[in-house]
Amino acid sequence: MTQSLLHMLAETAARQADKHALRYRRADILETISYGQMLDTVREIAGGLASLGLGRGDRVAILSDNRPEWTMTDFAVFHIRGVVVPVYTTLPANQVAYILGNANVQAIFVDSKAQLDKVMAIKDELPELKHILGFEPLGEDVTTLETIREQGRQFNTAHPDFLTNSMKTINPDETCTILYTSGTTGEPKGVMLNHAGFLENIRGTLDRINVEPWYVFLSFLPLSHLYERLAGHWCAMYNGATIHYSRGIEKVVEDLSDAHPHVLISVPRLYEKVVARIYDTVQQSSTIKQWLFNWAFNTGRTFADAEEAGTVAPVLRFKRTIAEKLVFGKIKARFGRNFILPVSGGAPLSPETLRFFRAMGLFIHEGYGMTETHLIIALTPPGKLKPGSCGKPLDNIQVRIAEDGEVLVKGPILMEGYYQRPDLTAEMIDADEWLHTGDIGHIDDDGYLYLTDRKKNIIVTAGGKNVAPAPIEGTIKKSPFIEEICLIGDKRKFISALVVPEFEILEKWAQGQALAFDTRETLVEQPEVQEKIWTELETAQQEFARYEKVKKCVLLPTMFTVDDGELTPSLKVKRRVVEERYAALIEGIYQE
Repeated sequence: MTQSLLHMLAETAARQADKHALRYRRADILETISYGQMLDTVREIAGGLASLGLGRGDRVAILSDNRPEWTMTDFAVFHIRGVVVPVYTTLPANQVAYILGNANVQAIFVDSKAQLDKVMAIKDELPELKHILGFEPLGEDVTTLETIREQGRQFNTAHPDFLTNSMKTINPDETCTILYTSGTTGEPKGVMLNHAGFLENIRGTLDRINVEPWYVFLSFLPLSHLYERLAGHWCAMYNGATIHYSRGIEKVVEDLSDAHPHVLISVPRLYEKVVARIYDTVQQSSTIKQWLFNWAFNTGRTFADAEEAGTVAPVLRFKRTIAEKLVFGKIKARFGRNFILPVSGGAPLSPETLRFFRAMGLFIHEGYGMTETHLIIALTPPGKLKPGSCGKPLDNIQVRIAEDGEVLVKGPILMEGYYQRPDLTAEMIDADEWLHTGDIGHIDDDGYLYLTDRKKNIIVTAGGKNVAPAPIEGTIKKSPFIEEICLIGDKRKFISALVVPEFEILEKWAQGQALAFDTRETLVEQPEVQEKIWTELETAQQEFARYEKVKKCVLLPTMFTVDDGELTPSLKVKRRVVEERYAALIEGIYQE
């Protein structure tokens, strides 16, 4: 049995030392790092950290965008039995200070001057922070990674048994990372996680999704979030697949063509935006192209249903082949020539998006999880899709539904607890060792899990109706004209909403309508724009119950952002913050 995440990497390197582990572009040159080279570099960094006096239990933070150095440093800290504290690059300095102080961080790696400036601005508030280290040369006050590696080579030569002994003594149950939740209310909580829980989660995930050694994963979600770190990295490394680093969210489309990934670990919004853009393009194309698109997708849906039932007729198979050649192949080419395994998590995926990809022959594995369970709780198994479901619970855990509808989880993937908060740990994990997720859901007769919303997000109207905002917001956001929406209505007579338009598309539409505007403020005030967004809302709400429908809305001229505190680092809306910030607008809706 694999002892730790570090042992997992060492075992993969022993099997296939020359296999590409990490791939990235630097100065427009494609660089690769093999598993053997990666493990050697990990040992150098580990030796360098040990030479600074860092060791068992010491906290090392990483404040950096995705890059190979992030991943190798992660394993290097494991090697000295330290604790990794990932920090979102989007966090402002005061929030970074809270995490570093609460976790008692002794050393931090940064990747840019912008991140260094945050640390320097708060350094005096952090007496335990002794070492500021840089993945790049960032000035005299910052020790570079290259220097750490050189010191590591010298340390390892002088202490030849240190790393071997350190690796042997790793306890699978010891804390190896503290991840601060991006919670939508209150201060972030430090979730203590260990090697044993991660390895259980990786094995449970790979029992559900097959990952071959020749697969390539595209990494673009932040490594500071466990979703990318475990699903996008460690699940790949367990079987020796390759990770290709994107150059950033704005370059993802180009990087898909460059990397030709087999696997894409993403949030629903990316898949839903792809679908919205495709439909927008089709609507602007010729009548013949629209007819061909609709024919292809009707054929694809019919074929997928028949294939699932095992009743594919030869004529239907031939039609599906033509649809692939004329339509589906061209759409899938946008993801690269090898794309076969889309994975979605972090929020519910709309059933329409799931069916869209299924018609093209792409089976999206939808998952559900949380930091407090070392990530994945449920995942769609190969075979029958159930739109609206987040799959079946992993085989190595237990899931049940409490009397009030809350999803409860039990098993070897539960967190150790919240750092220095035994009170909150006791609230989260009861005496019978069931973790209370805070999510409302149900399990069907086939064992598939369905989620409604967060327990704390349920809106109770003045008329006593319970409204779950998440599925309503998710449906409305399928409109290409709507970027974000926040439902309001707790203890109110009806549901209203704050709407952030998708400005890129809205501005093009407004220009096509010859509307005059010079700022986004004047744009959202245009009666024609308000009517257009309201039409989009009404179209999206046709299937909702009357009490669930948005009766009034206000268009906002600015995006919700992490810096302003309206979004968590994982881009979930902080409802309480939004409601407080726009309290006057909200009161205006109901006074009218």
